[in-house]
Amino acid sequence: MSDILKLFAVLIIAAAGYWSWYAAYGSNPNEQVGVALTRWMPGPLKDWGCGKLNERFQSGAPTECSPVAGATSI
Repeated sequence: MSDILKLFAVLIIAAAGYWSWYAAYGSNPNEQVGVALTRWMPGPLKDWGCGKLNERFQSGAPTECSPVAGATSI
């Protein structure tokens, strides 16, 4: 059981590391894995990543990072 938990921890750390690289340094804002990981990030991390992407790509940032992405319509 311990090996499964270690593997899970390594996968989580690898995904978070890749996502942080994508947000801070990636050359393509619409890279599929980075965009998918952005959807799964908790609020504060997503805010940081979207801030970086919006800062670097302005209008080219992924849809998940647009100001209306979290808004709901009535």
